[in-house]
Amino acid sequence: MRRPAGLAQWLVMLAATLPACAVPPADGGGRDVSVALFSTRDLRAITVTPIGGNAWISHCAQCARKPLTTALHIAGPAEIFAGGTLRITDDASGETRTASGLWRLRATGPGHEIDVVLTLPSERYVAAVLQAEAATGEPAQSLRALAILARTYALNGSHYTAAPGRLPAELCDSTECQAMRLEAPPLAIDDATRATAGETLWFGTGRAEVFFSQNCGGITEDAAAVWPKLRGLPYLRSHADPYCLRRDSPAWHAEVPLARLVAIAQAEGWRLPANIVAARVADRSPSHRVLRVAFTGATGTTAVVSAGALRFGIGRALGWDLVRSDAYELDIRNSALVFDGRGRGHGVGLCQAGAAEMASEGKDAREILAFYFPGTAVRIASGDGSWQEIHAGPLTLRATHPFSSGRKAALEQTWSEAQRLFPPQHGVAPEIVFSPTTEVFRQLTGQPGWDLAGTQGSTIVMQPNAVVLAHSRDASGTLLHEMLHVLVEAEASDRAPLWLREGLVEVLAGESGGFSNTMSANQVDNALTHANTLQTSERAHRAAAARVQALVARYGLSTVRGWLKSGVPAGVE
Repeated sequence: MRRPAGLAQWLVMLAATLPACAVPPADGGGRDVSVALFSTRDLRAITVTPIGGNAWISHCAQCARKPLTTALHIAGPAEIFAGGTLRITDDASGETRTASGLWRLRATGPGHEIDVVLTLPSERYVAAVLQAEAATGEPAQSLRALAILARTYALNGSHYTAAPGRLPAELCDSTECQAMRLEAPPLAIDDATRATAGETLWFGTGRAEVFFSQNCGGITEDAAAVWPKLRGLPYLRSHADPYCLRRDSPAWHAEVPLARLVAIAQAEGWRLPANIVAARVADRSPSHRVLRVAFTGATGTTAVVSAGALRFGIGRALGWDLVRSDAYELDIRNSALVFDGRGRGHGVGLCQAGAAEMASEGKDAREILAFYFPGTAVRIASGDGSWQEIHAGPLTLRATHPFSSGRKAALEQTWSEAQRLFPPQHGVAPEIVFSPTTEVFRQLTGQPGWDLAGTQGSTIVMQPNAVVLAHSRDASGTLLHEMLHVLVEAEASDRAPLWLREGLVEVLAGESGGFSNTMSANQVDNALTHANTLQTSERAHRAAAARVQALVARYGLSTVRGWLKSGVPAGVE
């Protein structure tokens, strides 16, 4: 599935595989991000369970790694670094988080509170956000718009402030940042994430500040009304949203008994007057949302509480579905604070209800984002564009740049050559994704920067053309290799070992001459699957090629091809 670069190219591309702390601000459309998990809980005891066979632990970032094969309990001073797929369970509540990535677990402080920080690729983070934030049955184009916003937010820098002495992280798994769910995403979310890979929202030469909420109630909010430091951003000003009103009824009603309000005020540190007899809106924003609420006591004493503090205080105590936004009228009736409101959330930026309606009316993701963030543009890098879909005969091409007629003809010719070398038994045509940056390639494929291309099913993902040419001076050779993979994989069943599929491609492409094999079949498969250095990858590819070359010489290409479906007979390996 992979085409490795040479050693010189590996040295050039080494930066692409470094951890997030070493990635420069020009991130190329993606990077690894760190997320504080269980960010709204105080963890005192957890259980760490390995899932699958790739988990490991160590006691410092540079220490030797040891396989983690059984559950590990942490309830006291400890610091552990780990990798692979793990399930972390809060022993008190039973709540779990399961994901793959790099983990850091640390218990500190007088109460031995446990911090859990997961580092994972930004594209996997985007899919996790869509899992939590997108509505069930979300239209494809509004789902793509939300993916672009989630990615923009993640790559804009740190959004999470850890308490003093706690583990730092850039993001968290609560609505303080963006909510997220880490389980495997459904096909619609996976498609939206991949279709927008690396795309973020830009204003001028920098990424835009982006926000979204569930329902703006028919008018979006000015960002400066919620966050004064964002004053002056022209694309985050309040404006009418007729799509939201066509999508859903934004009205809601809530009541908070005054006795509960007093208890909430004490917990939040508000100084409310005794025996509250009246409540009124003291200030509103241009979108008519409440900014401050004035409470009056029986003696005439008045205290003012910000609307944001009031909503969050009530939400923490009584649930976030009670007071759904700051767009409301309020009164005191029957010993309760009564709200009659509209919308859900802060209302700044994209309205999810309105975006879904726009998508259902035929608007695409870029049109949706242009409506909610006027003057912005979707790009991968500051001087780049967004993805375009282009057709060249039977081929589907995705790139951020146009293709000349000569280039399209050359791609079709390479596909014809692949079919000549390995005539397909059924109709198949590849989609070829030309990554604009090595980081987008890494995010799309999960492969290291030393690989020049990767293929999954009928989708080929290429490194930037300049990277491929720096290694081979002829990108068609790399592309022919991957096109042959598309043809081979179309016939292969799960009985066909990886060494057979990879080696057959190398033989067909004429890349196996002079190779020798000193590895067993299992060793080749393990090295192809888990290569962590360029040298290991190249050695495994040479061994697979030599093994298949010998089988073709002995049994013939037709027989070896048949083993893609039936598997390699016993005793042949």
